[in-house]
Formats: sequence, C-alpha cells, structure tokens
Amino acid sequence: MKKSWLAFLLGLSIAANGLSASASAIENETETEVQDGAWTDYELVIDEDVYALPMMYADLTAYGWSLKEEAEAEETIEPYSYGIYTFVKEDLTVYAYLLNLGLNTVPAEDCIVAGISIDKFYWDEADSVVELPGGLALGASTAEDIVAAYGKPTDIYEGELYTQYTYQEDYNQEVELAVYLESGVLEEIQIENFAEPEGYDVGEPSTETPQSVLAYARPDVLSNDLTDYEIELEGKVYALPVPVSVLVEDGWTLDENDSDSLVIAQYYGRVTLRKDNQSFSTSVVNGEDYATTPENCWVETLEVGGYTLDMEGALPGGVSVGATEEEFLSILNENSMDYEYSESGDYHYYTYNSPSYGSGCEAVVYVGTDSFFEKDTIIEVSCENALE
Repeated sequence: MKKSWLAFLLGLSIAANGLSASASAIENETETEVQDGAWTDYELVIDEDVYALPMMYADLTAYGWSLKEEAEAEETIEPYSYGIYTFVKEDLTVYAYLLNLGLNTVPAEDCIVAGISIDKFYWDEADSVVELPGGLALGASTAEDIVAAYGKPTDIYEGELYTQYTYQEDYNQEVELAVYLESGVLEEIQIENFAEPEGYDVGEPSTETPQSVLAYARPDVLSNDLTDYEIELEGKVYALPVPVSVLVEDGWTLDENDSDSLVIAQYYGRVTLRKDNQSFSTSVVNGEDYATTPENCWVETLEVGGYTLDMEGALPGGVSVGATEEEFLSILNENSMDYEYSESGDYHYYTYNSPSYGSGCEAVVYVGTDSFFEKDTIIEVSCENALE
C-alpha cells in the first residue's frame, strides 16, 4: 500500500523515446468527436458488473473484492490524501485508489474508491472480461480501436514495452490506456476520478478541546538557553508551538471575518489575531485526527517588532528588540551558537538555533539611516518551532 497527497499524480512509469509510426499518426490527427458514454463516464465493466468511479469502499467489496492484506482496512488516511491498495477476488488482482475527501482522518474502509488500475499480467489465465465504454476490451482492443472510440488523446507517451494513451478531463480525472508493442493490444487500464460522490458524508468537526492543548505549559519567565524555542511579547512568554487559545486568553481576539472557521485533520489553516489596535496573520496547524476550530490549533511561528507588531519582544538569552548588533553577536559568541548571516539593502539577517527544517530563531538588524528605526539595532525577532 502506498499513500500520497493529492498534490502528486500517480501514473504509469514511462520512458519516452519518441513516437512510433502509429502513435505519430494519432498525434497528428485532428480532434475527433468523443462518443457518448465514452471515457468521461469513468466506468469499466468486469463480468457484467459496472464499476462507476468514484464509488465507495463498500460498493467495491460488494462485488466480491477484498483487501489482499486485511489489516490494511483499519489503516487511516488523512483528509485530502489517498492510498493505493491491492484488492483480490479469487485469482484476480486490481489496485484501488482509496481517497479521503472528508474533514477527519478515517480508516481506509470508510474512503472513496477514486481510481482503479488493472494489469493484464494478473488476468492472463482468467475467464473474466474487462470492458470499457465504447466497446474497448482488455487484451483485445488496439490503438486504432482506442482512438476510434475516444478520439485524439490528451497525451501520448511511448516506452520500450508499450505506448500509453492518456485522456484527461481535469487534474486527477483521467483514463490511461497502455497498448503493448509485442501484442499490439490493450494490456493496462488506469481510471482516476477524484470527484466527490453524490451524498458523500464529509464528517463533523469536533468541539472538544484536544488533550494536547489542555496540557500546554506556559513558561513563567523567558529562558536563558538560546536553544529553547520561546518568545516574549509585552511581558507574556510563549513556548512554541503555542495553542491559539492561549493567545486568546492573553487578550488577543480572533478575527472571524479573516480566519478559517475550522481546520481539517492534520492540516493547516489561517488566522488573524488582533489586540490593542495591532494585528497579525499567521498559519496554524491542527495536530489532531479530526477537524476542529482554529482556537484548538497551534501557532508555530511568532515575530515581534519591525513592520509586524510594535511591541516589546525578546528571545531566550537576552536577544531582544532594541539590542545593538554588537550586543547580539556577543551573546551568540558567548554561547558558542552557530548562525547564518545574510544581508539585503539596509538589513542584516541572522538565523540561529535551526537544527532542522521548521525550527529556528531570527534577528533582523537595521543598518540604514533613512528610517525611524535606530541604526545598528535589532528591529525584529522571530521564533519558529514546528508541531511534532
């Protein structure tokens, strides 16, 4: 089984070496009219049973198919992602794309069957017949038959063993047909339709506060250890990541008109927080397996000073807005802290305490003379620490 985000297409692996004579002829044809009931129905027929995609997991198993590994039925799939699973029926094998378009993480058996892939290799000795709309059949139809039924393909790729004809309506809505060079007939079928089925239940968000949020411990004072991911805003200290609800408790107001109303499971949302005529917008992450309100999500990055929040702010070890560049570098050196340096225009940028992607601290120093910022001082500090 393989899981993927919808941002990635899974297709047949092709080595493109130039078009064959027949493929070139098809490529150069003018657009032909697609017959009614053709590939855009996203259907196939196996022994007179009609499989119309998308369908639900229960619809597939009702035709006698079962997971090759039964334990995989309890595996979970996050929202807007899918897994590729092997299903068997007696001696037959198909690959099904199980898709979750709901709000919450759910077991594979509660997902949508959004794609089916069939390889003739697993059907050679079978008496079963696999047909597509337009009169096409696995193990019988030629490239000419495919074009006669479906018109000019969206794409044609030729590999060393087969030529693939792709008919694509939209992203993740396509039919891929592979005609093998040795046999001259259709030997692989892949149908994808990642649409939401009619009447699909996306689930409900939870209104309960996650235990992880309830367990959040606020630091009493700012740490002296430069490796801690903390930040102080107007005397309030936050260890990152910090729940949105903690900021709300400290007087920040969630702007409902400029914030997501809910965040799906294991995903990101966006919020705007306001306090004392100041505001900032930031992404938040939901670490739970269910959708929830933004108050129950986590802020991974906070920054203060500069052009964001006109407040007093500091990072651990005495790195504060208003400190001189010389003082800042002295703190880094005294603590043997490595850092990365860059500059752009009137600004020096220092990044440190960044052992991995998603975690680190930054100080921005103004070195110009034509601003209300004081020259050679830290004007902004920020801290980031990704939710594990």
